[in-house]
Amino acid sequence: MILDLTPSAIAFLCGTAVFAATGVLAAARQDMDALSVIVIGVVTALGGGTLRDVILDVPVFWLNQPLYLYVPVAASLGTFFFERRLRSTERPLLYLDGFATALFVILATDKSLDLGYGAGVSIVMGVVTGVGGGLIRDVITGHPTILLSRELYITPILVGGSLYLWLRGASFVEPGEATIAGATAIAVLRAGAILWGWAFPDWLTYRQSK
Repeated sequence: MILDLTPSAIAFLCGTAVFAATGVLAAARQDMDALSVIVIGVVTALGGGTLRDVILDVPVFWLNQPLYLYVPVAASLGTFFFERRLRSTERPLLYLDGFATALFVILATDKSLDLGYGAGVSIVMGVVTGVGGGLIRDVITGHPTILLSRELYITPILVGGSLYLWLRGASFVEPGEATIAGATAIAVLRAGAILWGWAFPDWLTYRQSK
């Protein structure tokens, strides 16, 4: 099946490429070969959406659209060969990763709603899509997962997804405006977490008793 390259499809493909590149940069280790790098990049880019579709019991989104697989493969290989150059621009890539996360989360939430699921399930599917690939990558590579980091990652998804759901049901807001507002909230909160290290305060952070 040939993919219709609409603006949303192009944005989605760019998002998978960014996810793959940041995933490789986050998990690459010394002596890791090109095939291992490709696996890491593809898992990071497609893992969350694949897990979502399996849970929702619908066809996995990239099986009938191979371009969704080829793009992260190419991005992973590019990162492998130009790792040193990309490493110097890792911070801007993380901001792009935040925008990609926002896009994927809103699309996943919308997909769940269109399948007839309620708000709670739809938000959970947004979280699964946004963080699932990174979690699988970290488990495979033995890295501490994002769940063990104080930096805000899941919280922006919950806030932006909830805002999108509320605005989507509001009569005074157009669907496109709800999408922009929800995605912007996620991207801005992620950018703040990256730039200023936003995290939960100490009183909301578990501290083991001495």
